[in-house]
Amino acid sequence: MHARFRIGIAGESTPDSVHELRNYGEYVHREVGGKAHVDMKQVDAATEFFVVEVSDKRFLGEVMAALKRGTRPSAPDAIITCERL
Repeated sequence: MHARFRIGIAGESTPDSVHELRNYGEYVHREVGGKAHVDMKQVDAATEFFVVEVSDKRFLGEVMAALKRGTRPSAPDAIITCERL
């Protein structure tokens, strides 16, 4: 089972939001370790989004929790969004 998540910028891409997205990518990479694949080259080049892939369903809940902690989808000032593909 593969689960893919698109982590992106909510709204318009600005230098500040791109910086936040890349910082969030580094956070995700640290948090999920070997439980999901985060391409750091893609994160470092991201201007709108990057993708997180989970290949083992045993880790899906833990990865989803890590993604949810950083995206705050209900916050009015949320910059980062997470969408399951």
